Amino acid sequence: MAGAGPPHYAPWPPPPGHNPPSMIDVDEVRTIFILGFPPDAKERELQNLLRWWPGYEASQMNFKGEQPMGFALFSSAAAAMAAKDALQNLVFDYETNSTLRAEMAKKNLYVKRGVTGMGTEAQLFDQSKRLRTAGDYTPHYGPPGPFGAPSPASWVPQSYGMPPLQSAAQPLVTPVAPVGYVPMQNMKDNPPCNTLFVGNLGENTSEAELRGIFSGQPGFKQMKVLRQGRNTVCFIEFVDVNSAVAVHNNLQGAIVTSSDRGGMRLQYSKNPFGRKRDFMNNQDGGAPGVTTSDTST
Repeated sequence: MAGAGPPHYAPWPPPPGHNPPSMIDVDEVRTIFILGFPPDAKERELQNLLRWWPGYEASQMNFKGEQPMGFALFSSAAAAMAAKDALQNLVFDYETNSTLRAEMAKKNLYVKRGVTGMGTEAQLFDQSKRLRTAGDYTPHYGPPGPFGAPSPASWVPQSYGMPPLQSAAQPLVTPVAPVGYVPMQNMKDNPPCNTLFVGNLGENTSEAELRGIFSGQPGFKQMKVLRQGRNTVCFIEFVDVNSAVAVHNNLQGAIVTSSDRGGMRLQYSKNPFGRKRDFMNNQDGGAPGVTTSDTST
């Protein structure tokens, strides 16, 4: 008889009435709208501008008005507010001096989940000439950035179709992700090629950190570090031009913890990797008369 009582307390499953907390999250405005884009701005440019922002979830460009308007959804109102403040008066296009203005939206952006299309090779090369902080740079192998997800799989070259030999060549390299990104002016660049010049590095920049960042990139082949006095530069060779273009775009302005000069400046080298002119000629932005430290693999 006494044991018949407990079953009467069976309604333990949480009732539907406990949903108000989630309703608060749904009603919270987490979206900003952004003005100031030039007429030829593209949606991919907006995505690349915001993809590294803390709390960023999705974005969309509206072209129906007199000028493009961007909308971006974040994980919380605080993250949206922080992005709004950071984007205020940011120069988006240095040629037209297009300056962004950001405000909180009235309601949240609705995003229909789907697959983002990839840009063509022609778009890659055309957009590499732009001077925007959020240039329309679409990697040849798809839109995800190298640090967009914390999964270790993003560092495995085989996952991008690269031969297993790449990972086996440097078993002691520890993958490193940049600590952040800053807008980087790249006023004088060369035509795309398979070799990148990395400048704006401090004298104490760690070679191991540079290798940790670049060696995990799809198509990485070898690297050379050059030092003279307080100047440090680096040359990175990739297996093909598309791999170099992707890294040029994805890591532009990346901050290296061992450098005290802000974000890295990535440019295309004037000459193929390994030629003496690359290291003795300062037209690429490097210091003249440098001595080379060969760290190729």
